[in-house]
Amino acid sequence: MSEHIDDPLTAAFGAAAPDHYAWQTQNPVVAAEERALVEKAFLPLGARVLDLGCGEGATLFHLGQPPGAHGVDLFPAKVAFASQALPRCHFVPASVYELPFEAASFDHLLVRDLIHHLDEPQRFMAECARVLAPGGRVDVLEPCRNNPLIVLHALTHRVERGELRSTRRFLSQLLEARFDVNAVHRYQAFPLHRLVFHPKLGSPRLAENPIARALVSGVEQAFETLAPTGMRAYLHLRATLRPRR
Repeated sequence: MSEHIDDPLTAAFGAAAPDHYAWQTQNPVVAAEERALVEKAFLPLGARVLDLGCGEGATLFHLGQPPGAHGVDLFPAKVAFASQALPRCHFVPASVYELPFEAASFDHLLVRDLIHHLDEPQRFMAECARVLAPGGRVDVLEPCRNNPLIVLHALTHRVERGELRSTRRFLSQLLEARFDVNAVHRYQAFPLHRLVFHPKLGSPRLAENPIARALVSGVEQAFETLAPTGMRAYLHLRATLRPRR
């Protein structure tokens, strides 16, 4: 992840996005899908939780705003928004390469849609290992390049090109340097709802239409049944910190 103020990531994500947060947390279809996704990937939560690359805080919102949970994001505007939206949690602007926490400060790290943006993912994983307590857990939720919607997203958005390297093998190798991978899951064969009800690509208001909801749900259910498991859009890896020698 570049730290320069004029880099593409800053241009794309440097400002807070209240509309996107509302879409993730209030849209009748998208919010329900988001909640189900993060609950599958991150529950049960550990005692001391850190959300890395937290953005506006939507993940912690869907996890019930766990009191005392922390979130870190590179961009101060997003941190300021999250602090207002989720007052029971604590948010800090910082690079995920240099986390402002002492060693062994957390029991559970949440990593969603972050690794594919990083230029130095190995350095990031080393920092994750540093701030985790012995036996601590990390849950990684990333897009999978085997899914056609993810490939389309990566090819049409420069800042998302890292999704093209996002595979089970790539993520497993990153984790296995310092962690023991305990489980791998795949979710959402064809998340059409993210396109049809998207503020820019579709229409969020369509989510209020029962016919539109039924059509989208029908297509997604068909793909869940027919598409190969390896083509699902999201990869989830759960791992525990290997004892230090």
